[in-house]
Amino acid sequence: MPTSKYGTGTLRKRGDIWHVVYWVDGKQRQVSSKSSDIREARKLRDRLLGQKARGELTSSEADKVTCGELLDDLLEYADANIKPSTAKIWRLVIEANIRPFFGNVRAARLTTEKLKQYRTTRKEAKRSDSTANRELSILRTAFHLGRKCTPPKVNQVPHFPMVTEANVRQGFLTDEQYANLRDALPDYLKPLFVVAYFTGIRRGELLSIRWSQVDLEKRVIMLRPGETKSGDARAVPILDGDMREQLELAKRGWDKESGDALVFSTAGTAIKDFRGAWEVACKAVELPDLRFHDLRRSAVIRMRRAGVPQVVRMKITGHKTDSMDRRYGIVDTEDIELARGLMERLGRETHEGE
Repeated sequence: MPTSKYGTGTLRKRGDIWHVVYWVDGKQRQVSSKSSDIREARKLRDRLLGQKARGELTSSEADKVTCGELLDDLLEYADANIKPSTAKIWRLVIEANIRPFFGNVRAARLTTEKLKQYRTTRKEAKRSDSTANRELSILRTAFHLGRKCTPPKVNQVPHFPMVTEANVRQGFLTDEQYANLRDALPDYLKPLFVVAYFTGIRRGELLSIRWSQVDLEKRVIMLRPGETKSGDARAVPILDGDMREQLELAKRGWDKESGDALVFSTAGTAIKDFRGAWEVACKAVELPDLRFHDLRRSAVIRMRRAGVPQVVRMKITGHKTDSMDRRYGIVDTEDIELARGLMERLGRETHEGE
């Protein structure tokens, strides 16, 4: 026999089991408490009505939408509204990692606990918290786009658990470590490594450079607009020594008949993933935690110590704000010794002038 007040949900007993009957968007729903104890049914009713009040329950089509469908919409949006290079990265990350884990999950049923499980899975795959943050933020963007649809494909965006990241880079190379790692790398990676170390050009930008952009006589590399992270063109100097020598060696192996080929390649084939060779070489020179991206920091530090003005450093590396000095700057033994020498010289000059 039903027991309830209007609007509070109905409790009905079928055999020995109590059920909760309630209405959402004009449609009746019935859920079993799986218990013969009416107190358990009341707890279930209260929980369901709480979810209804918060807008978490709906009988709309949004209930059927999967995370995979939201990801499809995101990729369509990305192709039309963001830079091709970023859209390409999103697609690769989505298809390799996000879709296999979330694709078949209904968006309305996605929980924070499921999102935490994804982070755990990525850490087990030896991916950093920052990587998991970036990947989860892509999925979160898909949810926000779904919520803006008419009618909404998402009624509520779940809480996405993000981990606080240390904003100060730690890895960098001394000149000795640079020489050791250069010698440990396979020949096809040496030009890429050397140019990155001296200029701080991003990995993706480096791998898209073609010989038409390299002028060894004028000693300059021109990065084209639309192929950089910022979308702006940049001119990067070619330094005498290792950098110029490695580029000249790479050019000797370039078959001009093949056209405007990529500068950094292996046997004429574009370099796509060199993590394995990188990790082997880094371990061989006892730098197992060094990332290729740390070469940007090394370049900034070298330019700063050489007296290159900050605005010029930013133009070469492609940084848009001066926060890069706060993120990449370090105080190590060489900095302290330099500061001590300058301060002592100032002290001597002050004393002599008295």
